[in-house]
Amino acid sequence: MTERYTYAVARIRARELSLLSEQDVGRLMACESYEECVNALRDKGWGDETLDAKGPDCDYQLMLKAEEQRLWQFVTELVADRAPFRVILLPIDYHNLKAAIKGYITESLEDDIFMPGGTVDISRLTKCIEEGDFANLPQEMVEPAREAFEKLLHTGDGQLCDDIIDKALLNAIKAEGDRSKVGLIKAYAELFVASADIKIALRGQAMHKGREFLTSALVECESLDVKKLAEVTMMGQADLLEYLEVTPYADVVPFVAESLQKFDIWRDNRIIELIGAEKYDYFSIGPIIAYILARQNEIKVARIILSGKRNRAESGLIKERVRMMYA
Repeated sequence: MTERYTYAVARIRARELSLLSEQDVGRLMACESYEECVNALRDKGWGDETLDAKGPDCDYQLMLKAEEQRLWQFVTELVADRAPFRVILLPIDYHNLKAAIKGYITESLEDDIFMPGGTVDISRLTKCIEEGDFANLPQEMVEPAREAFEKLLHTGDGQLCDDIIDKALLNAIKAEGDRSKVGLIKAYAELFVASADIKIALRGQAMHKGREFLTSALVECESLDVKKLAEVTMMGQADLLEYLEVTPYADVVPFVAESLQKFDIWRDNRIIELIGAEKYDYFSIGPIIAYILARQNEIKVARIILSGKRNRAESGLIKERVRMMYA
């Protein structure tokens, strides 16, 4: 494995120099207009010739989508086999599964509803949904896809469709973590599932969901007792926060007490903290995974800032939503 990734990591180290730093984010925040912010990102190399021709008033979503595609093109150049990255590609696959099912049933299948970078080819995915031949999907997606499709078709309940696929995603990520011998993959999978469980509990509590919802939605993980989590969630917010204080996620409590949006910020920052140690590793797949997560994070931060600038939101409101940077 050492020799396999040495060259790829060397290229990653060079690319890390162009990641947005905290100072870069500060400069973007200081831009007085949306157009100035777009130009600042172009100066950093964001966008492509097509977008450049449209000038600074281009749709920032197109710019960010171009950056996502650039990320996966680069990763594919480094390592042709995407199997080692499945733990971070699965959310893309399951997002695209949702999009394909909902798009087919509502007759609104368009290319722009899909995310780039997944392991399941989009044309293959849509063909499976259109033909009702779920057996041609990856094995772990077959039953969730069939169930979500039938539930949406017969009930029209989009949230139920999402819940089925979201749980399947958590189970798939947990399985990847259990199988992997790479420390970062195991740690990332555990954090992903545990943080999702906490969010399910928070959402269930806010929507006054019953025990049946919680027990069906929560997924077992090593760092949380999900039976206890369901129990305290039913009891009330104070009991939920008290339980979280004795888990490895005690630092989430102040964020949870504020809002779900603050929780999302906490989760994203925990991921950046988790991958920070990979800056000092030169001989494993870890730095490549860290770079992908860092790049996804900076695209998310750019989206937050550009959206705020375009909608003329107050700087303070934008700043509250900005995540920690890897660089």
